[in-house]
Amino acid sequence: MTELRNVRKFKLAAIDLDGTMLGADAAISPANRIAIKHLQGAGVQVVPASGRHFRSMLPYVEDLPGVEWVVSSQGGEVADRRRTVVLAAEFLPRAFVAESFQIGHSLGFSPVAFGTTGVFTDATWGPDLKFFSDLDGNRPREYRLPEILEHGIFKVIWIGSPEIVDRSLQSSPLNTAGLQVVRTDARFLEFMPVGTSKAAALDLLARRLGIQAAEVITFGDGDNDVSMFQWSGLSVAMPHGWPAAIQAASFTVAPGPAETALARGVDFLFAHGFLVPPGAPRHESPELARKDF
Repeated sequence: MTELRNVRKFKLAAIDLDGTMLGADAAISPANRIAIKHLQGAGVQVVPASGRHFRSMLPYVEDLPGVEWVVSSQGGEVADRRRTVVLAAEFLPRAFVAESFQIGHSLGFSPVAFGTTGVFTDATWGPDLKFFSDLDGNRPREYRLPEILEHGIFKVIWIGSPEIVDRSLQSSPLNTAGLQVVRTDARFLEFMPVGTSKAAALDLLARRLGIQAAEVITFGDGDNDVSMFQWSGLSVAMPHGWPAAIQAASFTVAPGPAETALARGVDFLFAHGFLVPPGAPRHESPELARKDF
């Protein structure tokens, strides 16, 4: 049991998309939409932070008034909502991108690459790419590998059955020295530069905004959210989250409908004084032992 750091006011909330802000229907539920407005009304700047490409996140960002910054591609890019100001763009070495595609194909994966202008693949359309497209809301653009290598690539994803993902994690078929590997779905294995994470991206953005890590709340459900949970002053895991995310979070939302878990978490923080409605007197945030709520 660890006690939370005490801060006078939270100024920023970083919210994961899939499984947190979005329900299984890939939509923001009315309850979650109201919760986001309540955060903003309390003076908290909301920043979507996702493994999705910027272009996949943009429809949600445009649908949320007041959202000015976006953390995309697992922290590979930090940009304003118009993408006119880019604070960070971290790319994989071209040689690794080429090798990862070649080895991925040999193992039975369908590789995709997240580049500056979109998501690319040289794989044949099939169940793997359909699964990705249904989840992401966009179909990868089909290029030859030499054409893919002409772009700056934030990350590569191997898409395959859970069984071959398990085997690849155990056998380490790809030289990942200087890189990091994250499993973000039973069927996804992601490769990114070392140092690229939601936490690193948020730290850069917070410094730009003059905000301390202790003044940030993070919400998420996956292994890729653990870094920002560990970095921020307060973190909230969804009840359906991966074990590592639940273990790392300050609190875990009580069981209930997945599409309203974010709203329940925000309501808890207001109810227990971590967030204060506009016009209410502000006191030091309470120190509570880490627990489920």
